[in-house]
Parts: sequence; C-alpha cells; structure tokens
Amino acid sequence: MDKKAISERLRTLAASSNHRSKAALLRDVIDDVEAALAAGISRSSIVEALSKHGLEISLSTFDTTLKRIRQKRGKLSNPKAQTASQPPKLRELSPTEDETEAHEENPVVGSHNPADLDKIIGSKPDLAALAKLAKRKPR
Repeated sequence: MDKKAISERLRTLAASSNHRSKAALLRDVIDDVEAALAAGISRSSIVEALSKHGLEISLSTFDTTLKRIRQKRGKLSNPKAQTASQPPKLRELSPTEDETEAHEENPVVGSHNPADLDKIIGSKPDLAALAKLAKRKPR
C-alpha cells in the first residue's frame, strides 16, 4: 500500500467536481449563497444561477441541503426555524403595585405589542381571585 499515492489520489478526487455530491458542491459556495439570500435574491434565482454553472439542483433539494448545511454550521438564519428550535429568553418583570393597579383598570385586549406579552408572562396570577371565579363541583 502506497500511502503517498493514495493521499494524492484522494486529493485529486476532492478537487474534482465530477465525483462530489451536490451538498459538497453547495458547501463550497455557501457563503456566497447566504450573501445573495441576505441581499434579497430569490432562492429560485440562486438555483438557476447554480444550474448555469454546473450544479444541477432542484429547488426542494436546494432548500433541504441549505437547511442541513445551516444546522451543521450551527447558525440558522431563518427566524421561524430559530424560534421553533430555541424559544427566546424573556426578561423577568416584577410589576409594582401601581403598575398592577393600572393594568387592572385598563386591561390590554388584543395587543400585538411584545412588551405587553412580556408583562403577562412575567406577572404572577392572583390565585385568590381566580379561585373565586372557578366553578365549584357539588360534593
């Protein structure tokens, strides 16, 4: 076994695009692909450009491969995927009496403000008031 010859042959194969997978070829240009996506270029336009330069890949294969490469790199640039995999950390709020009273007088209904959600999540429920509202089962 000639170790030097094997190493040289493997380097030659790695440099040749004929024997490499589509994922490997996409990994070679992933930084340029990410830059194009960040610039607002559509995925279909990127796939078309890749096809013109010898990387024949379907849009669905591109999407799957891109997702896998991003996962391996440890950075998901898709916000939906990021929120699904890692819930955001919320800051803890401890409302004062004045804030609690003001909130009870003017409850926020149907708000889309993230600060209101933080207040709701960070607040402690009034268990005594909730117990009064609960229906009691006859014994």
